[in-house]
Amino acid sequence: MIVSLAIISIIIALISFLYTWKVGKIVDEQNGEHDTDTKATAKHPILFNPIFLTYIFGFGGLILFIFYLGSKYY
Repeated sequence: MIVSLAIISIIIALISFLYTWKVGKIVDEQNGEHDTDTKATAKHPILFNPIFLTYIFGFGGLILFIFYLGSKYY
């Protein structure tokens, strides 16, 4: 159980790191002080930020873990 949770957390951390790296490259390539929004940012401005994705996956995993413990011990 603990090993599987550790593997899932490592996978989520790697995905978040790679997504942050990708966003950083996009920001570095843009020139000028007043850049226009990309199509992805215009459609999904919240999902463009990897911190929100980390919170969504983290709290989702926590809720699943609570339901698992609740069903196992009660």
